[in-house]
Amino acid sequence: MTTPKQTYALTDAQRIGFASIFVLDKMARKGRQFAVVPTDPDEMALKDVIQTLFNEHLIEIQGAHYALTEAGKERVRRFRQRYEEYLTVYDIYCAVDLATGEFAFERYYDFDDDGWRLYLQQDRWEDLRVAVAIYKKLDPVEIVFMSFVMEGRFDDYADGKWELGVLSGELWQEILDIVNTNLHPCQLGYTTTDPNNPGQTLEVTPDDVLTDMVTRGSQIMLELVRRGQEIEAEQRALEAATPTTPTTATTTTTETVYDYDFVITNPYVYYTPYLSPYYVSPVWTVPLYPTVVVF
Repeated sequence: MTTPKQTYALTDAQRIGFASIFVLDKMARKGRQFAVVPTDPDEMALKDVIQTLFNEHLIEIQGAHYALTEAGKERVRRFRQRYEEYLTVYDIYCAVDLATGEFAFERYYDFDDDGWRLYLQQDRWEDLRVAVAIYKKLDPVEIVFMSFVMEGRFDDYADGKWELGVLSGELWQEILDIVNTNLHPCQLGYTTTDPNNPGQTLEVTPDDVLTDMVTRGSQIMLELVRRGQEIEAEQRALEAATPTTPTTATTTTTETVYDYDFVITNPYVYYTPYLSPYYVSPVWTVPLYPTVVVF
């Protein structure tokens, strides 16, 4: 029997839980401060979120402002780890051709940025991120939330007023609409002609389809990781071999790596377990979002 398609909803407590981790990340990595007695209207709008973080002992009062506790810092690291895994493991399923089994990401390194965006706009691609999340028993709402974080949807809200973005009913409704309208596992089964007996049909179950897709996607993901490592090594070798010309003034730009970031020493080794279609990293099963929500 085919499992009916589930409709997902989001309680106010869940929404505040997601928003609070986003705010915690802003405090940790961007140095955003929140006053214990706020006067800024945007900051005042976050009072329930800030209170939730305080109730969970993720922030504490230090003088006139809130500061992260050690538990808060660890929670940000865990969020960044999930975020990095989302980008590497799950975003690859955003564009899959179900008719051919082709993944757009197989050709990721064939395009420049503009060409890649155009390639992703082809009508043949289906977004399987929600289906894969359900298949792996993850929360599909969190997966779409991660995509909104990656795309800067909360930051871009109302002229950059991210404080309003994380509370926006329309953005959270958009997240739910994506979850509920995207393909779910129950929609991926089909029947086909038995190649050994043309008079008979074979049933291909949703689990069969997703097991195949996730296995293939994991193989492509690891190849992308390997290729990325090769490109980084080539760039480092080129920079080392390129003679430098003395100048009177030198301007350098460096990427900031925060203590809260999750840095993988050997990504290929780290992500190899995902070759099993049923594998889910333990980081996705430990508590992340606050549960002590008080209204």
